Amino acid sequence: MKFTLSWLKEHLDTNWDLNKISSTLTNIGLEVESITDRSEELAPFKVAKVLNAYKHPNADKLKVCEVKSDNGTYQVVCGAPNAKTGMLGIFAPENSFIPGTKLKLKKTKIRDVESCGMLVSEREMGISDEHEGIIEVDQQYKIGDSFSVIYGLNDPIIEINITPNRSDCLSVRGIARDLQAAGAGKLKELKINITEGDYNSPIKWLRKFNKTNEKLCPGVSGRFFKNVKNTESPDWLKNKLLAIGLRPISALVDITNFVTFDLGRPLHVYDADKLEGDLSMRLANSGEKCKTLDEKEYVLSSDMIVIADEKKLHGIGGVMGGLDSGCSIETRNVFLEVALFDPVSVTKTGRKLNLQSDARYRFERGIDNTSIDWGVDKATELILKLCGGEVSKITKSQSIKKNQKIIDYDFSKTKTLGGIDISIDEQKSILQSLGFSFDNSKIKIPFFRPDIDRSADIVEEIVRIYGYDKIKPVSILRDTKLKKQILSDQLKSFYKSKRIIASRGYYETVTWSFISNELSNIQDNQCIVRIKNPISNDLDTMRPSIFPNLLNAINMNISRLFYNGKLFEVGPQFFGTEENEQSMVATGIIYGSRYIENWNDEKRIVDAYDIKSDTFFILSQLNVPVENLLHENSTNNYFHPGKSAQLKIGKNIIAQFGEIHPYILQKFEIKTKVNGFEIYLDELSNFQTKKISTKKAYHNNVLQAVERDFAFLFPQKVRAEEVIKLIKSINKQIMKKVTIFDVFEGNKLPEGTKSIAFKIILQPVEKTFTDNEIEKISDNIIDLISKNFEGKLRQ
Repeated sequence: MKFTLSWLKEHLDTNWDLNKISSTLTNIGLEVESITDRSEELAPFKVAKVLNAYKHPNADKLKVCEVKSDNGTYQVVCGAPNAKTGMLGIFAPENSFIPGTKLKLKKTKIRDVESCGMLVSEREMGISDEHEGIIEVDQQYKIGDSFSVIYGLNDPIIEINITPNRSDCLSVRGIARDLQAAGAGKLKELKINITEGDYNSPIKWLRKFNKTNEKLCPGVSGRFFKNVKNTESPDWLKNKLLAIGLRPISALVDITNFVTFDLGRPLHVYDADKLEGDLSMRLANSGEKCKTLDEKEYVLSSDMIVIADEKKLHGIGGVMGGLDSGCSIETRNVFLEVALFDPVSVTKTGRKLNLQSDARYRFERGIDNTSIDWGVDKATELILKLCGGEVSKITKSQSIKKNQKIIDYDFSKTKTLGGIDISIDEQKSILQSLGFSFDNSKIKIPFFRPDIDRSADIVEEIVRIYGYDKIKPVSILRDTKLKKQILSDQLKSFYKSKRIIASRGYYETVTWSFISNELSNIQDNQCIVRIKNPISNDLDTMRPSIFPNLLNAINMNISRLFYNGKLFEVGPQFFGTEENEQSMVATGIIYGSRYIENWNDEKRIVDAYDIKSDTFFILSQLNVPVENLLHENSTNNYFHPGKSAQLKIGKNIIAQFGEIHPYILQKFEIKTKVNGFEIYLDELSNFQTKKISTKKAYHNNVLQAVERDFAFLFPQKVRAEEVIKLIKSINKQIMKKVTIFDVFEGNKLPEGTKSIAFKIILQPVEKTFTDNEIEKISDNIIDLISKNFEGKLRQ
């Protein structure tokens, strides 16, 4: 919404400066997007006198003009037919930027004659499309007078952003009313002359709707004007329109645009001599065509409102008028339209046709329904003033009930909802300045505020005018006295796991909790939960695993050239019909190459060790003591039995990971290896209450660590994990790290045995180890392994 400062002051009696008005507008919810003062931009353009104009020696249609400006006399080559000796024009000096053509003016030679500057046309100055001749300034002005002052372009232009609910501020008067409430000044009285009319209108307004759809156009009114003289608008009107970016056309058209922006009341005028019979508001016939003022033809559907006479269409209701009946300078008889339209209908029509207009912008947000009456009077006043003529009595067709909305309001809500304690007198003063009135505890809502429906809306009006900056800030930090935690331990695991898994490069999916019975049977699950009324035949079972949903996505991704992927979902799995027979599981899969193929990285297929790394990282970030995990063979049929494991703490299984079974991949027609994990979040809730860091504090131990290697011959059945656990249990303080660096099985070893080599790093705590101490620790390791695992030290 654009307007000028002087235009605003025609409605608001104020002594505030531009900066204070601007900041107040933003504070009360009418955000100022820009303020443009064109006086600086247009400063180079001033009145100059043509001392002499004569024919160009080398061109029949050009003239050479001797132009006197306030800075001297210049020679200008001009092609305008109206350039003549003695006239006053607007001179653009060398190096000035021409706003209409977006060009910088340079000294040049035209047909061997030097031209310094130019005499500009209206189009070159961006004030109209007129370019046949140069601007001719009235003789009342003198050399050096500013172009911006003469054309009223020295007035600051304010542009504000209007939220969709504030249709009342799509008018200069509505903005002035809000500023009055904010203390900027006093709203001037709006005086509209009422004219009764001398004769009955030869054209009538009709509405051809039934009771179910008459709300699409609840009312229309207007009147007939004869013997008008449509002419060029006066300067005051043209300057207002130019300032907000509208092109003046003629007095009749300019009046409708002016009332739209000044009072928020869209209007339309028809050349009555181009109409045949009465005008009707009705629904379009499917496929009907209408050529509108933008000179485009639109094909309409049966849910769109149109304006039509007895033979053709003359407009699309609430959006744009028709071209065939548009007013021109030759128009002598005029018929006026002041209508109301359903906002939803106007919005749908505009969107379907991809057609925007100032009228649509206001109708789809809702306008004052009493303007159907005063809008006619305001238009009549201006048409008679600028174009003369004789006016008929008003003709109208209405079903609208002008019942004023009333809200029973409790003034204490301003504090309970708005957070500000404002006296009742001050609240009433604010509301009255905004146009509200009172009947005891009931508040009457003004007709120009269709957005006010309930008490909360009134609170918003009071608080925004009083000032949001007066609301005392409240700390968002949690009250330290509150002992009750906001999230349960289960929810902590749920939300935290998502962030952690995503940090490893996995993309989250959200899928149905239902799968087909066929997919649920892959796992040989004996506790399948069937759905009695499934939404689809292939979604008839509650999923016992999330894996099928993730695996289904692989081939779809590969078909779109995503050959590598990491997907996860956190959600429930079901193994019974009781409330406690479901578990929250974080499930992830990886497939394809470990690295994107390029010259710097070696391409390899992801394997079980990659998924193990991710699984352990996720568990460690969920505060699980990963060094205490027990490894066992996986019990999940989705995993390859020789390339998978399940992780336990005590008797509880907390996760499983490994390569997906080839049989499963065959069922899904997947031709690449896939690895996956399942983390049972319900088993991790106990770890979320511990306020411990997952990263150990740095310990600067300056004592020399000692490294020792041991190679043992074990029976084939021995598990290396158990051996490592035993070694660490000897003394957890000094056993800094135990790793396997070699495993060997073969013909050179006795049958049924295997060789495992361990690297052990010993870290002293109090003093550096002596040789005897190291030897004692080594002997202890050898003895325990020999006794517990029948291990023999290899020499």
